[in-house]
Amino acid sequence: MMLQGLGVGQQDECVYVELLRRRRATADELSAAAQLSVDTVTEALTRLAELGLVTGDDTGLHNAVPPDVGLGTLVVQHQSTLQLAQRRLAELTDVYRTGAASAMSEVEALTTPEELATWVDNIERGAKQELLAFFRPPYVLDGDLEVTTGVPSYRFVYERSALEDPRTPAEIGRFLAGGYQIRLVNELPSKMIVMDRQIVLLPMLPDQTGVEPGFLLVRGQSLVRLLVDLFERVWQVATPLQLSATSLVEGGPAWDDFDVKLLTYLLSGMPDKSAAARLGTSERTVQRRIKRLMELSGTDSRMQLAWYAARSGLIAP
Repeated sequence: MMLQGLGVGQQDECVYVELLRRRRATADELSAAAQLSVDTVTEALTRLAELGLVTGDDTGLHNAVPPDVGLGTLVVQHQSTLQLAQRRLAELTDVYRTGAASAMSEVEALTTPEELATWVDNIERGAKQELLAFFRPPYVLDGDLEVTTGVPSYRFVYERSALEDPRTPAEIGRFLAGGYQIRLVNELPSKMIVMDRQIVLLPMLPDQTGVEPGFLLVRGQSLVRLLVDLFERVWQVATPLQLSATSLVEGGPAWDDFDVKLLTYLLSGMPDKSAAARLGTSERTVQRRIKRLMELSGTDSRMQLAWYAARSGLIAP
């Protein structure tokens, strides 16, 4: 059912479709065709008539107004309403920007979980060109981030300590599969989200473990530019990640998912024992797999193996 946005409910649409098939019909006939009660059909016909999609006469027959006429009129009406709402939105935005609260500062404090959650959602949904983010534990808001593809550019940098959470590799994998660019760095200065280089959200304290003492919503051009510059500097030195690969070289032996995850963990600085725990295997197995990867790549050390993997596309250059 696709017409609810025009004010046509599910049952209303069902009755309208049956009437379109017949051009003219009584409530009893439509009730039998749509498998709905006569009362339900009568109520639906009343609503459809109010919307200009159905006409009736004293004989009890109801006529369908052609969709290009009836629905076309509704579409035009809703477009007009939307245009009015957009103009009002611009007016209210100007009021907000020139109001006393915003006149005092280009930085707004968010001090409750509800405010923070609302703004995170607004930033994720409102981005049109670019979304940048620093991710470092501990995370304040619960829940997995959803992968969306409505923005041309997503660039996220994770602190290596984030990989200690067993959910993080899967999260990164989903982002990469969705076309996001993901990089890894030893340490981040703070959490941060940047929307279209216009709005920045970050905690008041770099190591903040909860909402208190609050988050900062930054909209001043100078401050936003400084924070975007910070992101770009970190991005340049961070290690790009690619969590899937078919082979190291053309015609060479394949790397399976275990190898990819193992190398990703090791490049993050994770000890063999911790990597084994994450992969659900033994430390000895991890060491055997590393030795095998070194043999396949013709390298003599883990550092050379990492370089070879980056050069061959396992870790994006």
